[in-house]
Amino acid sequence: MGISFQSINFPDRFIRHQNFLGELTQIVSELDREDATFEIVQGLADPNLLSFRSLNFPTHYLRHQDFRMKLHEGPNVPLGPPPPDTPEVQLMRKDATFVMVPGLADASAVSFRSLNFPTRFIRHRNFDLFLEETDNGNDVDRKDSTFRIVDGLEPEPPGPK
Repeated sequence: MGISFQSINFPDRFIRHQNFLGELTQIVSELDREDATFEIVQGLADPNLLSFRSLNFPTHYLRHQDFRMKLHEGPNVPLGPPPPDTPEVQLMRKDATFVMVPGLADASAVSFRSLNFPTRFIRHRNFDLFLEETDNGNDVDRKDSTFRIVDGLEPEPPGPK
């Protein structure tokens, strides 16, 4: 069972991956539900922090690259030997690791601060997801960076209930 991230300022929209980019969209189809469901796992760069693994692409993680949120294949592929620990792999792990903090706009929700850019948070801008600095004096920035964790939106498996 996964989890999903609901925007506090656009409660009809959820974080999802679409064409391997992080987006904030309304959920209107089964594919949308699948793309908006993640698993919080141990941080790829720091086991005390967290990473977001896609439920429908289970070897892929949300990460920032050039401050745009994207879905990329992780370095921890379950089959075969692990990849060499190159600078690129180390960077991917850091880019996919976040600190969960009380929501910047609502302490009952959450915000996600980057491990390797600690002044930047996941936020939506024009419904695209970026990693950006959040001006604590700006109410819109804080709301755009705050989400509620809800039960995963993935479709229920077929079978008896």
